Amino acid sequence: MTYLTLMSPQIREIMTMDGGLERLVKLLQDFCFSLPPPENPSTIYGLLPPSSRPPKLIPILNPTQFDKHAAYHFSLTFQCVINIGVCGSEQIQRRVVQAGTLDIVGCILKAWLASKGFVVGPSSSVTSAPRETREQRHVRRQAAIESRLREEAAALTRALQRIQMEQQATQRPTRQQLQIHPPTR
Repeated sequence: MTYLTLMSPQIREIMTMDGGLERLVKLLQDFCFSLPPPENPSTIYGLLPPSSRPPKLIPILNPTQFDKHAAYHFSLTFQCVINIGVCGSEQIQRRVVQAGTLDIVGCILKAWLASKGFVVGPSSSVTSAPRETREQRHVRRQAAIESRLREEAAALTRALQRIQMEQQATQRPTRQQLQIHPPTR
């Protein structure tokens, strides 16, 4: 299938028209958003009772264990979708985007970034605090500006008081100031 989607424009067109592309994208989404656990050999050989079901796993980004066969299917399916999108006409490329391929590419990039040690998720900050909204950022900046203006006004007031005190200290004493203690004769 990978070879056909790469080489045949007719196959690419048929896949976009008959729902094959959407099916491939659905397979990719199923794998990307909840990786299947490794296959239990007991289920393959029929050693477990038919009523037993494997526990549903919580989706984890880059789990340590997953089904290698399912990962191989994911790889081939992804190659097919990429071949359809890259080698197809502009109309086919639009259909690939409409089918939801960008979510899968985002999931793959997020997993790759996480494997390289980058912080991924709703907040890319080190503290994992939620991102602030525009309104919150505006209020925070306004408060910082007001605080800075108050500090500058207080510093200016202190500087004026210091200058006035220096002027009073360096001023020549007047006669009235000198006549505090009248001279005795």
